Amino acid sequence: MGDIVRSQCRLPRELNEWLVERAKQEARSKNAQLVVELRTRRAELEDEAVCKGCASDAPVSPTSRQEAVSED
Repeated sequence: MGDIVRSQCRLPRELNEWLVERAKQEARSKNAQLVVELRTRRAELEDEAVCKGCASDAPVSPTSRQEAVSED
């Protein structure tokens, strides 16, 4: 548990309700769903950063993203 940080955050009521509903749909705890949502958003932002370096506006596939990362 050394790589886990205990955190407390305040959420707007509607965002909390959305998160609870998503967690129920995915059979996860609210905390686990929050982690999934944050990781998903982080991956989206990383993909956008990689794409900004691309010559075209074509979306970056996961395979080409891995190739770009392994070339660095």
